[in-house]
Amino acid sequence: QYDLNCRCGLGEFMKKRLFVDMDGTLAVFHPVKELETLYEPGYFSDLSPIRNVVVAIRNIVQENPEVEVFILSAYLSDSQYALTEKNAWLNRFLPEIDKDHRLFVPCGKNKADYIPGGVRGTDFLLDDYTHNLILWQPPGKGIKLLNGINHTRGSWQDSRLRCDKSPCLLKKSILAVMNGETILD
Repeated sequence: QYDLNCRCGLGEFMKKRLFVDMDGTLAVFHPVKELETLYEPGYFSDLSPIRNVVVAIRNIVQENPEVEVFILSAYLSDSQYALTEKNAWLNRFLPEIDKDHRLFVPCGKNKADYIPGGVRGTDFLLDDYTHNLILWQPPGKGIKLLNGINHTRGSWQDSRLRCDKSPCLLKKSILAVMNGETILD
């Protein structure tokens, strides 16, 4: 007799996990002249989506059950609006990602420290900020999203994808990296 419900923790039973940043990755980040602007109502809920990336992530969620997708976003923990507005933004643009798959980390903290069970070798982070990617690997693997305002120093030498690719190409590129390829756009 075999227990068909057994989850032994072996690689073949574990889904690959994709963690996706929000600001600058899913949503267009608007630099501000004064820090106080980030604390005003509507700042986060009114951010425009980076449509190609949003559609690519939606397609991965809907068409690739072997990949478990999470949102992994920093938020201003001392803001009365940031967390609520980020969830409202996700409800509007990526409702396919339920609340159990949304992880919010206080700004300035290491995102890797907030992953349930810790970061695994089969975990991937799609983020626009090199510092987050460096802290992610190893054991995980980072994928830098080039959004037109980052990568000015060229310090990230691993996989990187341009946000202006079609949703189909972005999806294929993300999945290719998750399958061991290195993509340098």
